[in-house]
Amino acid sequence: MHQVYEYTAKEVDPITFEVIRHRLLSITDEQAATLASVSGSALVNEATDFNTGLYRAFGEVVTMGKTVTFHAASLSLMVKHVIEDCEDTVGINPGDMFIVNHPHKGALHCPDVGVLAPIFVDGRRIGWTGACAHQLDVGGMVPGSFASMAKDIRQEGMLIPPVKIIDRGELRSDVLNFITGMSRLPTNISLDLKGLMAANNIGVKSLLDTIAKYGVDTVLTVMDGMMNLSETKMRKRLKELPDGVFRAQAFLDHDGFDNKIYKIHVELRKQGDHIVFDYTGSDPQAPGFVNATRTGLLAGVYAGILPVIAYDLPWNEGLLRPLEVLSTEGSIVSCKFPAPCSQGPLGAMWLVEVTTTEAISKLMATHPDYLAEAQSSPASGPDLFHIHGRNQYGEPATAPILEVMLSGGGAYAHRDGVSVSGQRNITAGRAPNVETTELKLPVLYMYRRIITDSSGAGRNVGGQAAGAAFVLHGVDEVESLVACHGYQSPTSRGLFGGYPSGCNHRRFLRHSNIRQLLADGVFPDRMDGLEGEEVEFNAKPPEFEFGKDDVYECNPTAGGGWGDPLGRPADSVAEDVAAGAFSAQVAEHIFGVVTKGGALDEAATDVARAAIRQRRLTWPAGKALAVRPETARAEPVAIVGDVARIVRAAGTPYLVCNSCDTAIAPAAENWKDYARHYLATPEDLGPRVRIHHDLEVVQHACPHCATLLDVEVRRKGEASLFDIQVAA
Repeated sequence: MHQVYEYTAKEVDPITFEVIRHRLLSITDEQAATLASVSGSALVNEATDFNTGLYRAFGEVVTMGKTVTFHAASLSLMVKHVIEDCEDTVGINPGDMFIVNHPHKGALHCPDVGVLAPIFVDGRRIGWTGACAHQLDVGGMVPGSFASMAKDIRQEGMLIPPVKIIDRGELRSDVLNFITGMSRLPTNISLDLKGLMAANNIGVKSLLDTIAKYGVDTVLTVMDGMMNLSETKMRKRLKELPDGVFRAQAFLDHDGFDNKIYKIHVELRKQGDHIVFDYTGSDPQAPGFVNATRTGLLAGVYAGILPVIAYDLPWNEGLLRPLEVLSTEGSIVSCKFPAPCSQGPLGAMWLVEVTTTEAISKLMATHPDYLAEAQSSPASGPDLFHIHGRNQYGEPATAPILEVMLSGGGAYAHRDGVSVSGQRNITAGRAPNVETTELKLPVLYMYRRIITDSSGAGRNVGGQAAGAAFVLHGVDEVESLVACHGYQSPTSRGLFGGYPSGCNHRRFLRHSNIRQLLADGVFPDRMDGLEGEEVEFNAKPPEFEFGKDDVYECNPTAGGGWGDPLGRPADSVAEDVAAGAFSAQVAEHIFGVVTKGGALDEAATDVARAAIRQRRLTWPAGKALAVRPETARAEPVAIVGDVARIVRAAGTPYLVCNSCDTAIAPAAENWKDYARHYLATPEDLGPRVRIHHDLEVVQHACPHCATLLDVEVRRKGEASLFDIQVAA
């Protein structure tokens, strides 16, 4: 058995430390470039649905790539399972590589295949390098391996626990042939696997070259120093933030079989330099493919927190050491084998990221130095659009259409969200190239455009999403699969009075007149006006045929808003209308801004906004303070975003509205019980919002000045969430 190298720590000067640190980061980038050049997959080159990294001897993250952050946790866990399963059996030797795709052994779902290579110096293991990428097909009951009708994980695709695919530098062709033989696209998966192996070869060689130059003890000192430095900075930041409890929840609609609602609930408990993400309040696992394994839960938490609280810190294992993640085995965020989970990141895992982002943003919003890093929910789950069949050249074609990348970012306290920002957990993602998609797949774009009314309204608005429509090209039909959440559940929530974004939308027109229009030289740039049979889908319908006369349109979710929409300057709203960001109807109904002939009508706007405020003052409130405390000279405790604050008056902490400087509720109680509240209809929230029959949306406003403070999505019959509870 090979031993782990025990190094002697060296004194490394700051310049050398930074040179080696950046060399390690560049190795990870070099791995990514190698994978992309060998693979050729659009999922790698355009969706960047992969990650690469370097790890210490027991799987601790030293570096991670700037691609899908979900995979960083996944690869680290894969390494740990390789050690657990293989070290005392088949052995871990120099020149070996191991392959894994089992969702209970580190993968996010079975299409995500990882290849890991140990790194040795003088016969002793010093670390690992790894690469992981989503595969177009890994077998199972449906092409593409997103098995929406699966009732068992074993129906979803091949399940590979840690298996040695390269033994002491020699490729095990029997293992490779065994794996590729279970895919409908053996050539594609073979290229991807060779790309993963090539990325690891680069990682091993480049790290050993670095060691040859600086010495193994020096390089390992820097590796561990990087993690220790990140941990120290993370703990320092946590200590600066107030202690307290911060809660968030989201609801996943439809499990593949029934249109049921599943709650993903987190309670973030922060004390000193320790932080707990408690997901034990989430619903039991679903019978369908929407579940996340424990790996998926950790991946969602890490992807949620890193861009918010660690926005300027090196991303590695050190950031994760102050964290604890709790869950209930058998829940939708920690399902038991053999529950299906092939929707993977597009299912419950994505809502773990969304709820983690919301909870950590609420924590950051209690400190003035970090308020600017808090973010409303970004786009909260893409709508899978997958096709299978033959392309225009007669070749097998199985792939998702990557328009779901064109989503919007959440708003901030100081600015709007970024439109068409891409998915937040894919930090280096790119918009899919229209020509590349049309070259490889038998589809023709009718149009791609930014979607009016897609983003969440607010004082600062969420980023808009873009949508697209397609017809087939060069073939008569393909099989298609669509699946999403956020179809009847507004999952991209706003903060501090901001509205959620529009839901996922899709349209499918069967037996349309598109071919006749094209033959007549008319190329429509919208579906409105096309003739045909409109097909209504639920969130996760069975596979369906996409024929040559059919038209499909996808419109993804966008970013949530921040703050009361009445606080947005009227001229800014008028500019939004002129730019097509919001319709004139939404501007008047939600923002209280009236435009005529494209210009702002100031007098009518003043009337409309006053009417909205007056209407809010008629909303009921559950409780009222018997005595309003004096707040002008009260002791400040914490801010609550930029809309409220907590102060201590006469020894008792209160939540105070910033707009009217009046106490709303004792800080120890749920302030929403004291707020004015209103059950909103979908029409109140915008034309792109749907509300599932088991959900309700409640607007909470200051009881004194009617400033909108929260737009909450909750399950019917449940109490409002006490979402910000600062230890006062």
